[in-house]
Amino acid sequence: MRRRGPTAGTRGRRCALALPLAGIALAVMLASYAAAQTGDGRVQLEPAQVPQSVAAQVECGTDPDDVSRRPFAGGSIFAWKCASNHANWIQALVYAESADGAGARLLRFPRPGGVDPAEELSNVRWFPATRELTELFVDPENDAACRSEARWRLTGTPPTPQLVFWRETRDCEGRSGWRTVVGGR
Repeated sequence: MRRRGPTAGTRGRRCALALPLAGIALAVMLASYAAAQTGDGRVQLEPAQVPQSVAAQVECGTDPDDVSRRPFAGGSIFAWKCASNHANWIQALVYAESADGAGARLLRFPRPGGVDPAEELSNVRWFPATRELTELFVDPENDAACRSEARWRLTGTPPTPQLVFWRETRDCEGRSGWRTVVGGR
């Protein structure tokens, strides 16, 4: 017996609406998972997921709103977003023996000229096969060197950054005037 009247056929319409809504919810969940884990093993962490041992190492004065973890040099490196500017994405890097933050220690990166090692790097690129990482830093207010590029290799156990290459230029766009300070080609 078919229903007639104002409620006739509403069940079919409700099902027709439920399927697209379920599909949208599934798509949002998959997109969130894809954003949280990338192909290079990097995982974006929620603030509550950052181990306390890692947080205790960072001194750049920001909350753990943007922290990622990646396998690197036989352990895990936590990259903590620090205050940055339009030219530099600055991060403190903490090495830990495992993903749970065991043995966490802030990596300090030697610089040429006997200056204090850097506790944060900018615009980092990762090279896991050689245990190396690079930095590109731009400082338009520095008359001596507006732009510098550096490469460190993590050596030993636990890994310690060793400066293997450094070059700099007064040209903020990096098109000319490069002077190699450490290493060479």
